[in-house]
Amino acid sequence: MTEKHSALLVPALEAISNLSSQEAGQAQVTELVLQRFQAAETADVPALLRFLLQHVDSQNASQVVELLRSMPSFALSKQQAPGQEQTEEEDVEEAAIEAMRTGLQCSHLAADTVFSQIRSLTDPEQHVSIDLWLLLLLVGLGAKRSEAVHKLLRKKFTEGHVDNTWLDKAVISHQGAVQGLFPGLLGLAGQLVQAGQAGPQAAGTHLYTLLFTCCSPADTAAQHRQEVLAGLHGHLGSGQAGEVSTALHVLLALTHSHAALLLDHADFVSALLDCLDNLTQAQLHQVFEVVSELVVFSSSDSSESQAEQNRQRLGKQLEGLLHKQMQSEEVQSQRVGIIGTIKLVERLAHPSPTPTAHPAALDQRSKEAEQLLARSFDAKQHKPAMFALLCDELTDAVTSGRLAEPIRAWLSLAATEELEMFLDDCSHDLPAVQCKGSESVAGGSWMNMNGIAGQVMLPLLKILASPDQLHRQSLAYLCAVTRLALTLEFHTLGNLDGLSAILGCPLHMPHIDLMQSEAVLGLSTEQQSLVCTSLLLAINWLRELLNAWARHVQPTECIGGAEVQQNLLVRLQNLSQLEALLAHVIALLPSSPCLQVLAGPHTPAQAQTKNQKKGRAKEAKKSKGAPSEESSEPAEDQENVGDNAAVSVGPHRAPAGHSHLPLSRLPEVQGQLRPLDARVLRLLGQVQATALPQAALAPAAFLLEQLQVQLVEALTRARRPAFLNSAASQDASTGAHQTPQQIWGGLQSTLPALPTLLTMCNARQSSAAHTEGQEGVSQVGKGEEVVVACVEGASQDPTPDLLITGHPIVRAALASTPAAARVMQHGLHCIQQLTAAEWLKQPEHRVLLYAFLRAFGKDATSSQDSHQSPPVSACAMKSHEAIQGCLQACHYFRALSKRALGPLDQEVSLLHIQANLISIAETIPGTSSTREDLCQAKEAISRAAEEALQQGSESQPQESSSPLQVQGADPPTRSGGGWKGQQGVIGDLVHLWVAWSSQPCQTMLRLLQGALAQVPSQPVTGKKAHEPVAPYPGLSGSSVHIWYKALSQELLLQWATHAAGVVAMHKGRQGPLQEEAVDSALEQLRQCGKVFSSLLLLNKAHLKRMQMHAQALRFGSKVIQHCLRTLPFWEAWYSAHPNQVEPFSKAIKDVQSGTRILYVICAEGKANKNITIANLVVGSKHVLEEFRVGVTAVMLAAKQHILQGNLKHKDLTGQEVSSQVPFTQILSDDDEDDNEQQGRRQEAGSDTE
Repeated sequence: MTEKHSALLVPALEAISNLSSQEAGQAQVTELVLQRFQAAETADVPALLRFLLQHVDSQNASQVVELLRSMPSFALSKQQAPGQEQTEEEDVEEAAIEAMRTGLQCSHLAADTVFSQIRSLTDPEQHVSIDLWLLLLLVGLGAKRSEAVHKLLRKKFTEGHVDNTWLDKAVISHQGAVQGLFPGLLGLAGQLVQAGQAGPQAAGTHLYTLLFTCCSPADTAAQHRQEVLAGLHGHLGSGQAGEVSTALHVLLALTHSHAALLLDHADFVSALLDCLDNLTQAQLHQVFEVVSELVVFSSSDSSESQAEQNRQRLGKQLEGLLHKQMQSEEVQSQRVGIIGTIKLVERLAHPSPTPTAHPAALDQRSKEAEQLLARSFDAKQHKPAMFALLCDELTDAVTSGRLAEPIRAWLSLAATEELEMFLDDCSHDLPAVQCKGSESVAGGSWMNMNGIAGQVMLPLLKILASPDQLHRQSLAYLCAVTRLALTLEFHTLGNLDGLSAILGCPLHMPHIDLMQSEAVLGLSTEQQSLVCTSLLLAINWLRELLNAWARHVQPTECIGGAEVQQNLLVRLQNLSQLEALLAHVIALLPSSPCLQVLAGPHTPAQAQTKNQKKGRAKEAKKSKGAPSEESSEPAEDQENVGDNAAVSVGPHRAPAGHSHLPLSRLPEVQGQLRPLDARVLRLLGQVQATALPQAALAPAAFLLEQLQVQLVEALTRARRPAFLNSAASQDASTGAHQTPQQIWGGLQSTLPALPTLLTMCNARQSSAAHTEGQEGVSQVGKGEEVVVACVEGASQDPTPDLLITGHPIVRAALASTPAAARVMQHGLHCIQQLTAAEWLKQPEHRVLLYAFLRAFGKDATSSQDSHQSPPVSACAMKSHEAIQGCLQACHYFRALSKRALGPLDQEVSLLHIQANLISIAETIPGTSSTREDLCQAKEAISRAAEEALQQGSESQPQESSSPLQVQGADPPTRSGGGWKGQQGVIGDLVHLWVAWSSQPCQTMLRLLQGALAQVPSQPVTGKKAHEPVAPYPGLSGSSVHIWYKALSQELLLQWATHAAGVVAMHKGRQGPLQEEAVDSALEQLRQCGKVFSSLLLLNKAHLKRMQMHAQALRFGSKVIQHCLRTLPFWEAWYSAHPNQVEPFSKAIKDVQSGTRILYVICAEGKANKNITIANLVVGSKHVLEEFRVGVTAVMLAAKQHILQGNLKHKDLTGQEVSSQVPFTQILSDDDEDDNEQQGRRQEAGSDTE
């Protein structure tokens, strides 16, 4: 009947659905519908879909879902314009969506089948548009399904199973589906943006854009766009940097493509300007780019249209905001105003803001941009710090190519004029300058690289002593203007030849005699401030010059010619001298000087929080002996916050003879320094090109120290979650925070030079006598001739006048012997951080790994004598080549070791580097022969760590803040006292010894039953506490807890490995279960149990060492947790093999002997009211009770009888109590409570009466 009369198909199906027919009849009807589905009328499809999904069964579920996924599209052949009326086909499409929603709600089997089939797809071509619709329908079936669908979609976008094309097919030209699924699509876009991964966030961005632009019909389009903007507004207020940036990226894309539609919702854009406080600098750029684009946008509509009125209102709001921010006294507000101003200038001066713009309008906007920029330049008169911010932002705009040619031309002229105002005619007769009052400061010409032919100099001392306040304050933007002028020069001419004179121009500085130890203390406060500020400005000037010449060269090219390279190396020598001299002068002063120049916008310490100020005030109170905290803390309303405020730090007295910068003042001074660009590191490649390599050691040490700071900071931020990288920390320094990829750009061409440099320094370190600690700072470098760096091929021979002379500190700063030690220290630490980074093992950074292995592999080992660095190729390596490269690099670093004769921290770094290389090699697939080589390398690392522990500490840790040692320091010793203060080194060596041993458990057991058992059990003080236990000078009563903690951590790793293997066997991940694998697991359990028991027996011997007891509870409970993970497997195994339980029983008894001691520690810790131990008791006892129950279950599964004894427990008063309250006591307590409540009720009743 339905074949002849198709119109009766749907009524017939509805009638059948209402009947309670048998399953066989329902299946027959479903089969009939499946056969007729392809030939059905379009209007009947929704009813057929609903019937199929409601009556699906296990036999035809897969067939029904496959039919759904192959269903022909209802879409039109071309996309409709947004806002167009909905057609009949789209009505059917919307009805089909509702029918599928109803069918899936009625059948869980259909929902499960849909999810499983879509989850199994991995090829983007396999996904069709209806897959997204079905997944969105599943979202509405409950919280669990919604979470599973969102997790699946995030995984698909992350792993590349689907792409944005899939979203286009599901949204574009499917207005009916979008209408029915709009809430689900909007929620999916939000979930993808919140994923925190690049793939899902890009998909979420694309989906938001599609939903905004594909809204129809006309009566709901405006409402849908408002919902999209509301979703974006929620991301903007989330506080997550990734979400905020993604939402702004969506707005930016909409602004460029649909500015007219976005202007209809100008209120939302206006709201962006009210929440700028918590945005990062990159996000501020995005916000103002959106607003500027809309303000400049010109449509063909009349001036009376709503969009034009919204544009004008938005422009007035932007103008008022920028004026308010530029007039503010806060640095962050000024930065907001500057970014907004520059973004508006970029957009106004754009050659073609809109396709319909008239040429006259373009000229007018270009003039407006110049006028706006000129008004901003006037800020230098009254806000020099803000002008420095402006120059730095303009430099970034020029570098990125966002400024139009007319604006760059005007800016180049203005910046060059500003730079020329700082320069003066070169003169060799420099009179003394007058300070305030009658005091004067003698001056001199420093570091003249231009010789007698030089025509200009930088008169820093003259400007600092100028009576004109505006002239003095202009030094606040000296470096920023220099950077801007050099950048514009390069982008205009393609080179820096026109401004090369400033690279070698001399500086007018205070006379070097004023910086001698006796002379500094005799200066007045004004003179001391003048001297320190001039040194600080000179350092920043040289740093900015080095950055300028390094930034404008391709990564694979050398920096300039031979003359330029020589000048840059000499400037690095000057920089090393100046920083050592500044540290020396500040350390001599009784209090930190008042630096007369504000911190620039590119310095890490701009904004000082109230907590930092309180911390400095507290230090000042301690140094002065202030009686109260209130008297030492300045009032908040008396703080200097204007542009004329000087940066000052709290007083800190330094003892006479301290020639290194105290740690409390080091961050304050470093906060005023301009950061060095990572590309300056390429100068390390010129070490082998110098005629006298020892002259380049001090610059190399300086660069490696900067690399170490940047690398540690970048890797720390890379490991840190995104929400911890706050906006304040990101905005603290524009350009100071560099990514590992940026550092790699500067390090890539440096790798070939590092092996040569380390080999040379290692040889020099071995041959030279280490006399720094014995002879004091005045003797550092004595007898060594300070040599000026000279590059082969340079036509100009350097003279000694290029360096600072006449002071022992500046001579010591360039001494080759201590410089070689600093090169080894910082270089090895950088390599250790680099090889330990997880991102080095990722495929996208494999180029760095290959370059590193080629630099430190076979070629580096063979070139140690020739001091020639091999060329490094960036091409890929095969697996066996990479493993061999790791082993060869290990051999290179093993050759640098001096064993007992080398500094301890250097030897530990070498061991860590070798261990990191072996870890990298283990992630690369290899053959059995290479695996044997890796095992031998591990044994070598373990033996070397044990030998290091058996040797006396050769040296104390070196101060990384200064190359100079403290005067009068004690010579290094080789007794147990030499390990004092080296607890971290001891722990590292114990870890390396045990972890890389072929039998870690046996090594730990030998150590616990041998040397650690000989440590005196009673704590002692004085020299007896440091008496070493043979054969380990670092093992004594004062350091036994360090050894105990290291062994506990290694034991925890062994238990974790054992538990992971047993769990894998239990879940069948290792294939069919073999008895050999079970025997191996039992043996590992036995060994770990013995170590656990021996470790806790040590606690029984050292009853009064509370640190060891706290570590026993902390690590012991984690060990038991890992043991608990294995018990389900043993329970299942011994249920099937009850006769084989004896080995498990013996192994578990060792563990139980340890848990018994843990019970005692818990009881005694509570009785002694030790807070540290008492806080761990509850969690530890809970784990121990679970362990008891789990072991009982295993033994009962093996049909074994067990005996359980009651352990004694103590309460907080020290009284012995039962582990559980008796049942009779519980009843009596309940009766007493009931009697008390009844008595209270009676009393309340009598009172009422």
